Amino acid sequence: MSINNNRAADLRAAMTGEGGVTDASLRTAVAARAAGGPSASEPYDTLAQHIGEASYRVTDAEVDAVRRETGSEKAAFEIVMSACVGAGLARWDTALRAIEEASDASA
Repeated sequence: MSINNNRAADLRAAMTGEGGVTDASLRTAVAARAAGGPSASEPYDTLAQHIGEASYRVTDAEVDAVRRETGSEKAAFEIVMSACVGAGLARWDTALRAIEEASDASA
């Protein structure tokens, strides 16, 4: 079975591109943290970790801390979305590997 992974690649590229309000390296670090990667600086680390592990645990205080640190709603939104995209793409990658392994086993 062949799965088209172009949309996931496009999403990764858009998230880490230079077109945002926040620095691309920060968005990349937050996405990686939400995917279970290395710690990021605070206040981003706790927010990204919560989004990646159990988004229902995210608090208003965590979002407010990111808003204060970034200085704007738009920048804070980019950080939250980067964490969400990072967590989602990590799950996508895991599912894709499982599908490919199952396909290889049945061939």
